[in-house]
Amino acid sequence: MTALEAPRRTSEQRPRRWGLTQVPIPDRRMASVPFVLVLGVFLGLGMVGLLLLNTALQEQGFAVQAQQKQATQLGYRVAALESEVTEARSSTRLAIEATKLGMVPNPYPVYLALPAGTVIGDPSTISGYEVPDVRYRTPAELAAMAKRAADAEAKRVAELKAAAEKRAEEKQKAEAAEKKAEEKQKAEAAKKKAEEKEKAEAAKKKAEQQAADKKKGTDR
Repeated sequence: MTALEAPRRTSEQRPRRWGLTQVPIPDRRMASVPFVLVLGVFLGLGMVGLLLLNTALQEQGFAVQAQQKQATQLGYRVAALESEVTEARSSTRLAIEATKLGMVPNPYPVYLALPAGTVIGDPSTISGYEVPDVRYRTPAELAAMAKRAADAEAKRVAELKAAAEKRAEEKQKAEAAEKKAEEKQKAEAAKKKAEEKEKAEAAKKKAEQQAADKKKGTDR
């Protein structure tokens, strides 16, 4: 057994090994003017969208307010109808309607037991004057009473107004008479003062005359 030298492989016979190589990145930067235009378009579209959204929200708000107002009015209408129904079902209203039909209060009622149909009590005929204090007024009577009350109130107001005008007139007359009396008093006082002044002047002149006459007598 002999040792032989192994054959050497050349570069062409060696297996090819794959590795990573650096690839140059292309320059993709956008020009400044087109970028600004694109940005402006996006901003404009955003502002238009916001404006449309605000307009839609305002319209919806107005619609909600209108619906709320209508709901409030309908609630008031329902309350009024419920009040009318309650009044129509009240005992007073039933009594008024019964009075219109010619019915009168019965102090001796009888009861009908159902479903047997037996009558409990002693039914008797009444004249309608058994309870004279109980009397329900019809709408016509209530309207007449309201008219009489309104007429009485108007008459009272007219009387109060007439009395107030009369008092004002009397007060004016009293003030005028007082003013006239005061003017008369002032005139009399002025006249009296003038007379006193004239008397004083006359007395002064008389005294001066007497003094002059006395002086003349002394000089002689």
